[in-house]
Amino acid sequence: MRAPLLLLVLLAACGRPAPEAPEPVAAPSFRDPAIPIASSLRAGAADLAGEWVVARAYPGGPLPLAAGTPLSLRMAEGGALLWSAGGRTLRTEEVARGRFRAGGTELWLLWTDDDGRTAVIGSPDGRAGWIMDRAGRASSDRARAAREMLDFNGFDLARLP
Repeated sequence: MRAPLLLLVLLAACGRPAPEAPEPVAAPSFRDPAIPIASSLRAGAADLAGEWVVARAYPGGPLPLAAGTPLSLRMAEGGALLWSAGGRTLRTEEVARGRFRAGGTELWLLWTDDDGRTAVIGSPDGRAGWIMDRAGRASSDRARAAREMLDFNGFDLARLP
């Protein structure tokens, strides 16, 4: 009598679907995808290499960035560009002038001033974006132009700390 009952319990357990794993939560996007985004051809990896200081940054993204964070960009073997901040390094390949990729992460140069002192980096998916300056602080017109370029490319300035 026990064997048939045990068999029925086992068969009933086999018919249940496995519990579903929760959907992964995507990082927030700070950009309106309906607005076209454009990268700048003004600078490539070698032009961006050097020491920077983050002026403003959206939270999240591939590196731990916030206002005042030092950011080092270094050329590596094979033309890769290494982005280092907060003890983390992201290795990117330049897939086109001003466009960099690391796995599924894309970082685009959205704007830089004529002398390469201030630059705006953003991702097409809107999950990363920041303004960075070479040593020292940006002039008020460069800082304003950088914010305008984020806005022009669909980034929400109200959410920029």
